[in-house]
Amino acid sequence: MKKWWMAILITGVIGLSACGADETGNTEEKKNEEESEQQNNGENEEKKNEKESVQQKNEGNEEKNTNDESNGQALAEQLAVKSSAETSGEKAVISFSLTNEGEEAIEAGFLSGQQFDVRITDQNGENVYTFSADRSFTQAKTSENIKAGQKLENAVEWKENVTPGEYEATATFLVDTVNGEKVKGMEFTSTSAFTIEKQEESSSEESGNAEGEGSEQGTEEEGDPESSKPSSSVEGNDAFRNLELSGEKGNYTVRGEARVFEGDFLYRVEDGHNELISETAVQVDAGAPNWSQFELAISIPESDLPDSGALTLMMYDRNAKDSEPVNVNYVPLDRFGGE
Repeated sequence: MKKWWMAILITGVIGLSACGADETGNTEEKKNEEESEQQNNGENEEKKNEKESVQQKNEGNEEKNTNDESNGQALAEQLAVKSSAETSGEKAVISFSLTNEGEEAIEAGFLSGQQFDVRITDQNGENVYTFSADRSFTQAKTSENIKAGQKLENAVEWKENVTPGEYEATATFLVDTVNGEKVKGMEFTSTSAFTIEKQEESSSEESGNAEGEGSEQGTEEEGDPESSKPSSSVEGNDAFRNLELSGEKGNYTVRGEARVFEGDFLYRVEDGHNELISETAVQVDAGAPNWSQFELAISIPESDLPDSGALTLMMYDRNAKDSEPVNVNYVPLDRFGGE
């Protein structure tokens, strides 16, 4: 009987031990699962925070870019273009300006050396003149600093193939950026209307006298090489004025006045493809705001002259901040391969 009870007691002890072991194992397993879950949650939270940080940074950059772009657009809207046309006989002078009407200085950027263009159309809308048509420009980007209340001014003269009639001249400044920000959806353009009047014919007596004087003058000047190529005026800008050009076939003289920082400026000569005279410095008597006279003697070997195209003198100064060309003035020296 005692043996029987002893067997039952031992069996009970073994059963209780097995249950305790199972519960301990289950508890440990649950603990490990909880720790693993907490670790995963921590990693997920860390990734979430990193993602939110990157997103906030991107949103900040986008907002900054938007603000910069918006500021550039706002400054661009403060640029005003004005133009006017004056006629004299069978020619017209188109004057135009770009004024900074804002309260802070701006930097107007251009995609090339061409900073403006002028087109003239007749009463039928047909184009009769384009300033850039027979000119070449450097492909390097240029810029102009315009202080508050100041302006860029320029003018072109139309005197070839002019006939009486009604015309419109459209002047456009080719501004691409303002303070380094791209300008979108804006044109800096002004249009002026003008009339070329029909010239009254002289009386037969006056005509005869004029013909006689002309024949006599032609006899006296025959053989004078300078008379065959008289000097001509050239458009100027804020830094160069009263420009006169003379010469042909590789030998040219350019006279005028310059108003440049520290009394020096630069020039070079191109044919639209090649640089025929590399950048050359010129020193005048006084620096801005004074005007000083200058004279350039330009000589290009005949073998270097182009067979066709335009020969162009480029005069300019350099921006002290970024060394970009400023106050660029183009002087058409000669044209080859066409009338």
